[in-house]
Amino acid sequence: MTYSYMIPSISSLPSGYDCIVAAPIDKVADNLIDGSGRVTQDIAIYAEGERVAQFEEKHVFENGQRIGESAPPFVWKNEFPEGVSGYLENSFRAEDEAPLFATNAVLPFYSIYNRAGKKSFFSDNAYLYAAPPVIAQIAEYGQYVDGYPVVRIDRERDYGESIIFINPYHKPLKAGIVTADGGSIPGIRVPPLSTRMISLEALLGDDEQRWTGQIQITATNRVITFAVKHSMRDPGIISDHEHLDPYRGEPTHFPATRWFRLRVGKWLMRRGLLA
Repeated sequence: MTYSYMIPSISSLPSGYDCIVAAPIDKVADNLIDGSGRVTQDIAIYAEGERVAQFEEKHVFENGQRIGESAPPFVWKNEFPEGVSGYLENSFRAEDEAPLFATNAVLPFYSIYNRAGKKSFFSDNAYLYAAPPVIAQIAEYGQYVDGYPVVRIDRERDYGESIIFINPYHKPLKAGIVTADGGSIPGIRVPPLSTRMISLEALLGDDEQRWTGQIQITATNRVITFAVKHSMRDPGIISDHEHLDPYRGEPTHFPATRWFRLRVGKWLMRRGLLA
């Protein structure tokens, strides 16, 4: 099977931070048949239900090499109003919709975040769609479920934590958070093409100073989530930005004969010998 596109990726754009997308453009050639073709890279910025910016870059590849000067990283200078977050969609497509790609696998890379006077950090990106663990999960359980095992919030030590929900789809989303000891944050709503940052401070009672534990997230549709550690007094000061882990629906143990077939099949697919 051949493709005219690669699966787009999503980068979080938290409020108050600039973002550098340093995608390894040369690696796009690895997805192309014979490493050759003319490819358009599209970068779109979304917030509060709207596409607020769009950029396009042309790339030409021949025999596994990109022609021309090295492609500079894309830099997004935060222009959102205070407290508003968004997301970035990065995609690659062949010119004239030609089936030039031997695989449409997502191009893996990290996004880098910085702002004067704040700690810099980086984060991985997410599939816009077709993430294998999510497909297997919903097929097995019939519902989207995320988990995160290392939540720690503490009023005295100024340890805050939030979950970023990115809804890059055209359908409204409802979600909820529950804890291993019975706590919950219900009724989370994320409009289409929007991002919401939900503080976990709501898990603390009025007389509680700290909580440590595990959380589980359920949603009415697939959603992209990140766990963000930050100052509780000022959530705009972020120290860490991590992906969550979808509950996996695929088997974790195989007979040796099946494991061998899977390894051989992946090897053949990487070399374009198996559709």
